Amino acid sequence: MGFVTFLLDNYRGLNVDITSELLKDVSPYLASITYHVIKRELELIAVDDPVKMNSKVRVTFPEVTNYSEDIDDLDDDLVDSVIGIHWISSNRICIRTDVREIIISLTAKPYAEMDA
Repeated sequence: MGFVTFLLDNYRGLNVDITSELLKDVSPYLASITYHVIKRELELIAVDDPVKMNSKVRVTFPEVTNYSEDIDDLDDDLVDSVIGIHWISSNRICIRTDVREIIISLTAKPYAEMDA
């Protein structure tokens, strides 16, 4: 199973919503959110639906220079899903899901890879 890469060509600006560009036409449900400290990247894996959980899109936020995460009350029965992904400044992105808010600073553009 391979992924086809596409780059985000949107400009960086204050409160620019990039959710639909990164997730394209897939569901917002997530199989995983992983912050790779050594590689300095954040990875989201979006799935087709919350029952089948087939990986459809891998979103990568490379060259992360700062990472913070606030987690709401966890619900073991809840499948986490993306509410929104926004540029909040020229080098900071806010990722809001059902259970967390992640703020990252990065020096490269995020990109998505579609399951081929």
